Amino acid sequence: MKKTISEFRKALYQNFIKRADTLFNLVDVLTIAGHVSSPVALSEETPFARKFSSVYDGLENGEMNMDDLLSMLPHCVPTDSETIAGYKVYATDATANEHEQAETLPDRSVLKSNQKAPIRYGHKYSWLVRLLNFGTSWAAPVDVERIDTEMTDTQVAAFQVRELDIRDPQKKVLVADSRYTDQLFLGIFRWFQNTFALVRLASNRVLYENPKPKQRARRADHPNTASPFP
Repeated sequence: MKKTISEFRKALYQNFIKRADTLFNLVDVLTIAGHVSSPVALSEETPFARKFSSVYDGLENGEMNMDDLLSMLPHCVPTDSETIAGYKVYATDATANEHEQAETLPDRSVLKSNQKAPIRYGHKYSWLVRLLNFGTSWAAPVDVERIDTEMTDTQVAAFQVRELDIRDPQKKVLVADSRYTDQLFLGIFRWFQNTFALVRLASNRVLYENPKPKQRARRADHPNTASPFP
């Protein structure tokens, strides 16, 4: 059942356990803020009705029920979200967030999309989104997780898809690029009944299958068998 904006806001507020007012105020600010240089800069936006120190207080001491929040999101997407043949269409991908100057940032890693790309430093995040409006770039995020240096893009995405399969039991298909063609990601779909993968293959990918069993030759056709005819 779809939620209205008012219903969504009420449900969102109920899932903030500590510093609820501050966190809810920050959510309102994030919906209108453009690029900001730091979290405290959000306090300069018009909707923020508290002192600048409450930004860090809310981020450090605030608590929320993430399981319930994530369970809300699949039911709050626009009614014109992408659906093909009765299947909801989701997508996954990883994006980089550069932190070039933050040399002491915990778990900062090298960000390179390929061997020829320049070296960058920062964090990577795995996004799981519901696709909206065919032909546009709009998407409705339903989960985001940071990819730490001990995990791969496909491992984190596989975990997110497992959770989505539980939260949204309806039929759906998940699209991804050729990065997600390994066993860590594709292997999980054999356990799902209503969640399927549509993944692009690299141009140099070769597919193999077990050879068909050969039929045993009949004795009359065997080359070492003498013919009964002169």
